[in-house]
Amino acid sequence: MTYIKHDNRLIIMQKLFISATALIISVNMFAGSIPVENWLVVSGPDLRMPAFSETENIKGDPFTAQDLFGLRPIDISGHYPEEGKVFLREQQFVKRWQIAETNDSGYVSLQKSDGSTNATSFLAAYISAGRWMKAELEIQSRQRFEVFFNGSSLGSKSSNQQADEKTGKWTGDVELTGGKHLLIIRAFHESGEESDWKVRASVNLPSWSETGDTNIELHPGQGKNINHLLDGIKAGSTTLSPDGKLYAVSFSRTLPPADKSENWTEIKRVSDGKLIHSFRHASVSALSWGPKGNVISYRTSRDGKATIWMHDLDNGVYHAVLEDIEDLGSYSWSPDGGFLVYSLREEVPDDQGSMNRILGMQDRLPGYRTRNFLYRVDVNSGLRERLTHGFLTTSLHDISPDSRTILFSQSRPDYLERPYSKQDLFLMDLESKKVDTLLKDKRWGVYGRFSPDGKQILFTGGPSAFNGAGENIPDGMIANNYDTQAFIYDLENGSVDPITRDFDPSVSQALWSKADNNIYIVAGDEDYVHLFRFSARNRRFTKMDTGEDVLNWIRLSDNEPVAVFSGSGMSSPPKVSLLNLKNGRYRELENPDKENFRNVVFGDNLEWDFKNDEGVRIPGRVYLPPGFDRSKKYPLIVYYYGGTNPVSRSFGGRYPFNLYAANGYVVYVLQPSGATGFGQEFSAMHVNNWGITVANEIIKGTRLFLDDHPFIDPERVGCMGASYGGFMTMLLMTETDMFAAAISHAGISSISSYWGEGYWGYGYSAVASAGSYPWNNRELYVDQSPLFSADRITTPLLLLHGDSDTNVPPGESIQLYVALRLLGRPVELVKVEGEDHHILTYSKRIAWSNTKLAWFDKWLKEQPQWWEELYPDKNY
Repeated sequence: MTYIKHDNRLIIMQKLFISATALIISVNMFAGSIPVENWLVVSGPDLRMPAFSETENIKGDPFTAQDLFGLRPIDISGHYPEEGKVFLREQQFVKRWQIAETNDSGYVSLQKSDGSTNATSFLAAYISAGRWMKAELEIQSRQRFEVFFNGSSLGSKSSNQQADEKTGKWTGDVELTGGKHLLIIRAFHESGEESDWKVRASVNLPSWSETGDTNIELHPGQGKNINHLLDGIKAGSTTLSPDGKLYAVSFSRTLPPADKSENWTEIKRVSDGKLIHSFRHASVSALSWGPKGNVISYRTSRDGKATIWMHDLDNGVYHAVLEDIEDLGSYSWSPDGGFLVYSLREEVPDDQGSMNRILGMQDRLPGYRTRNFLYRVDVNSGLRERLTHGFLTTSLHDISPDSRTILFSQSRPDYLERPYSKQDLFLMDLESKKVDTLLKDKRWGVYGRFSPDGKQILFTGGPSAFNGAGENIPDGMIANNYDTQAFIYDLENGSVDPITRDFDPSVSQALWSKADNNIYIVAGDEDYVHLFRFSARNRRFTKMDTGEDVLNWIRLSDNEPVAVFSGSGMSSPPKVSLLNLKNGRYRELENPDKENFRNVVFGDNLEWDFKNDEGVRIPGRVYLPPGFDRSKKYPLIVYYYGGTNPVSRSFGGRYPFNLYAANGYVVYVLQPSGATGFGQEFSAMHVNNWGITVANEIIKGTRLFLDDHPFIDPERVGCMGASYGGFMTMLLMTETDMFAAAISHAGISSISSYWGEGYWGYGYSAVASAGSYPWNNRELYVDQSPLFSADRITTPLLLLHGDSDTNVPPGESIQLYVALRLLGRPVELVKVEGEDHHILTYSKRIAWSNTKLAWFDKWLKEQPQWWEELYPDKNY
């Protein structure tokens, strides 16, 4: 357009041009239309007018059919129609969904009322979207109706038209993300109406939509989406009563669309799942079984004070053991049931004013100056006594089986020797209050629990604990102390038995059973998490079958050889199961998420490994889209962590791979060297490496994967990672241009700034960069930092970061963003307000997930519309 200075005609022409453009957009925005040609239909309950409906209320209004229509007769939220499924049981009648076809005019006919009642019918169809788009629903009927979309009311048509009038129409805009969307219409036929009762509907699509992007279906089967992952009831922590006959299980559920949730606990019978007691709608926490009988304790809070209650489930009697206690921390039962050991917090007065002197690196952490000390309360008399004092927090580990001794520890900073803290462990005789030092000035901390006979302690800690007793690495390597080991310490002679030193899996939980005297270990076994039994008698590990790929935790019964555990698989959500430790049989106890995922269809999974340049096996797995067609070409997302932890086969997590597969991507997850669970030599490869080896493995693995899988389009390959994996994304972009798009969440762009600024940067580096500092290893801190090679980055890069991240400060993404903007490279930075290292708030988690999908859709599918909707260009 040619601009003529100070010419009013220009202004007029511009306005006409804008108006014409707006008209074209409004006409073409919804260019295509898909009619709903088949429906699932079911008749709802007949509705009668209430008594005295003709009598005017206090506002002077009678009760009309319109008022009756406004009363929803049945809750349809959470209901997914399908042919033959029961919708309503009304008296002796069972009403099921049936398929109904439309006539040549696109209408489906419904059964009118008999004249004595007002009739309702429900129509349902699923809108299947292969990509994001905005669409318009258009529904026509002479009668009243209400429209529900994905369980929520979208709007209604509240007027009736007679036979000689034009049929009324309702329209409403909807947002279609990839997957299935449920459309339900609640239709209402007023008694005495003469017009035929029929409904017609269509989905009007945007002009850029292509054939096959959207379809109408009558079955609820669909791929996994973010709402499946976040919504529904989830089973959490579960504990068994001492006799193994009862269990306490916690539940939680989100309350969308608000960022709120509900949490409660129930006590059930193991044999048949019968509910014994429910704490729903009661604000209780910290439930714990007493060691004798069916006694459970819990905590309530009021006005900033806490009370610990004892509740005898057999006789219904309960009483307060500790009442209205300020600053109450955790508590533990003594094995004889006679007392509780609990902790109280002591806050340091805030006397710093506006000038705050930092007393060491840990003093930056909120609450660091708070101290915790141990107390004891007699359950019967209520007599309390203080057990510890001083300037260091005392942390309880365990109470001896005879209830005479406690094991506790203190830790203090020591910035002159890695890992920059030292631990002391003590034994206290509770009768005399005499304290014996068990371990003194230990660099690598441990956590311990007494053996059933009280003569030994089962410790867990890094391989370098106990002066390196657990190390199993070649000469010249430094142990990765995140590769947790188990040790048996003999209290009589002080000997240490590193029972897992030659055991490759990495320990996450170790329990010594009182019921059968075996040790049960939950351990990362490559990218699985399995349960192992260790017999102290014959020193043999046995892997136990739990039916799950990934165990989250296990709890043992004190007196019976049974346990409860939680686990999940690549395509199965977490559930709670019971395990018989004698015969190894297990059965499901709680699976509340089963209904939530009943209609979810998962694609197949493949295993795919390769060897790196040193001949070391690098395992990987592949997630295929539902309905995978080997003859097609698919975009690929490569995922990795690259740090000290493997990417497990868990069902959910921050990056649920089945979700990306459901959106039409093949997902390749690989486990580069340096991760725990593969043996100590493998995990030690992480130390003082910081990504170069891992980057080469990711590049090589991706190239080999592309060569081996012709159904992948090599021009449409993306990659992503979070935290250390976010650092790996940044680093990869400086090493290769093979990726068409990349995502880094909470990545590290400068290792030296993360090392000094992140709350735990220097502590993590105590393991990952053992003995290396910015002043003695420039090759690591500078040359391997992506920021200092930003000019080599050409791949479109999305940087995501919680703006309150204390682990990896947001500046790590900001400074790389600044560099790439100055270089003119394709980069976007999205900060998540109020979120730390993990994005946990319900609504923000959904927006964060959608942002990642929209980014890949833009660059790997040539579908920029979703991204442009989320982040439109603004003329600032």
